[in-house]
Amino acid sequence: MLAIALIAGAAIVLELAVAGRYGYTRDELYFIACGHHLSFGYVDQPALVPLLARLSQVLFGTSLLALRIIPALCLGTIVTLTAAISRHFGAGRTGQVLAGLAAATSGEYLAAAHVLTTTIFDYTCWAITLYLVARLVVSEDVRWWAAIGLSVGVGLDAKWNIGFLVVGLCAGFVLTPARRLMRSIWFVGGVVIALAVGSPDFIWQALHGWPNFPVFDALQGAAGHNRAIFWPWQIAYTGIALVPLWIAGLVWCFRSQASHHLRPLAWAAAFVFLATFAAGGKPYYAGGVFVVLFAAGSVRLEEILGSFRPGQHVRRRVGMVTAAMVVSGTLMLPLAIPVLPASSFEATAMRTLDYPADDVNWPALIGLVSHEYHSLPASKRPVTALLAGAYSQAAAIDLYGSRLGLPTAYSGQNSFWLWGPPPAADRSALTVGLPASLLRREFTSVRVVAWLDNVGIGFSGGREPIILVSGMRSSWVRAWPAFRDYS
Repeated sequence: MLAIALIAGAAIVLELAVAGRYGYTRDELYFIACGHHLSFGYVDQPALVPLLARLSQVLFGTSLLALRIIPALCLGTIVTLTAAISRHFGAGRTGQVLAGLAAATSGEYLAAAHVLTTTIFDYTCWAITLYLVARLVVSEDVRWWAAIGLSVGVGLDAKWNIGFLVVGLCAGFVLTPARRLMRSIWFVGGVVIALAVGSPDFIWQALHGWPNFPVFDALQGAAGHNRAIFWPWQIAYTGIALVPLWIAGLVWCFRSQASHHLRPLAWAAAFVFLATFAAGGKPYYAGGVFVVLFAAGSVRLEEILGSFRPGQHVRRRVGMVTAAMVVSGTLMLPLAIPVLPASSFEATAMRTLDYPADDVNWPALIGLVSHEYHSLPASKRPVTALLAGAYSQAAAIDLYGSRLGLPTAYSGQNSFWLWGPPPAADRSALTVGLPASLLRREFTSVRVVAWLDNVGIGFSGGREPIILVSGMRSSWVRAWPAFRDYS
């Protein structure tokens, strides 16, 4: 349908129009660094996104726009699949257009599609899986299980989060008459395909002592906060005009006689919300289910609009709904993508947001580190390591610092720790983002040489010291375990 293609195309163009603004986000920098250490797994995520980051660099170099083409295309895919799901739910032309427009104007999807991170690929795999499940329950053709298994497997290669959806779908099938669709060799085949395609990261985790679990434990420190903001986030960040739509979609799936065959999807959506909330997961972890709720809600909305007689200005009502979605999405833009000047983060409360304000100050960090490094005596530089507390800081130094003559940076956070310590010959280090108490245990001389105004850099905010340390008490090999930070 041309209208859906135009909506998807407009969403892609919008993302690409601002893709080159500000700079890399901290996670993008990390994934680029991981892409230079290709592996079947990493401490805190599977292999798919680092692989794509590396592919982007091989093909296009260090182009920020090129890195963000694939996420933008993912948004177009989500828009198209949301409309397609609504069609299989019974929506006509108007319902399909509204479903696609809902996905295109959702603040959650707009924000995720701006950057190359695990989130947008997680959402895309959820959308593909839900589309395939919709085809399965509508057609009752069990051969769809093979494609579902492949989609789930790829989703596991992007992020383990799709496990919430898988468990929810299994519960949905078991709790409804659709359970008969699971009594098939095709279902078994789908499970085998999912496990085979998604197994590399699990194997890597097992071989490395399951480092992902300490990361999960660290994330649980924010579980209470996540629960407190979980439901307000679902209301606010999807877009205020879309809240009645997705709630109506969930109710319609459960209560309408016309949707009785869609109950597995409704149970899955309800499970994802409740399980993510109970586990204290980040509110956006549940965002993938909105494609099916937008689709279902658009069917119900089309029913309501169709209940008016032709003389009751039906077209005007459709136009009002469309305008409400567009306005809602427009209001979300400053929180989702970089439409505001970077200076606005200094002058307003927006500076407190992790995103998109986390990518505006990397040049300040690199410039200051470069100045302090090149201020060292020429004889000291070859034996002075660059050591960062946050993986984002180390990755930024690696990406930007080479053109300034900076050496490779090291960090103890997540996968950077596994890549090893500085060379044994480096008996001193220029550090950023590390606590002085740790440094004093490992070095005899600890001296603050500069301060960085850390707005938007790393994780701490505020001011951070750049510390020069020397007089190592032991060796890097012996000291390195003390620097490990799986978080």
